[in-house]
Amino acid sequence: MKPRKYVSTLILVLAVLIISEGFATEKKVTKKDYRFVSGTWINEEYNSYAFPARWEMHRDGSWDGYNRISDTGKKYTGHYAIVDKWTDSEGNIWYKTHMWYGPIDELHISSYELDKFSESGKVWEYMGDKFAFPTEIDESHPKYHIYYRQ
Repeated sequence: MKPRKYVSTLILVLAVLIISEGFATEKKVTKKDYRFVSGTWINEEYNSYAFPARWEMHRDGSWDGYNRISDTGKKYTGHYAIVDKWTDSEGNIWYKTHMWYGPIDELHISSYELDKFSESGKVWEYMGDKFAFPTEIDESHPKYHIYYRQ
């Protein structure tokens, strides 16, 4: 291989690697994502429902669930791991999240979730499945949930 062609090929390969790294960095999950998710999330319509009306999401990847917004004793606890992220054309932030949850004494159930956070960070919609990440959020599906940042 001629030195000139070798240098040109090397520059092309380096350019592709640099560009690829730029795109990969945009999708890299960081502590900032856990800070973004953390906080209190509520839905008054879920009070007295078989699903938490209030979530307390923590920066360390743990969470607590309360049956009623006003409850002081948590009913559920667990952990979550953000495994992928992207932003859509409307500025909404999407995550694929693996959740582990159950009653406080029996942390054993897991779920694959597709989470959508509004651009403002005030609305959290998600769907979960026991076996695989959902491919879309369907508001009419029984596993669809929506919460609002408190």
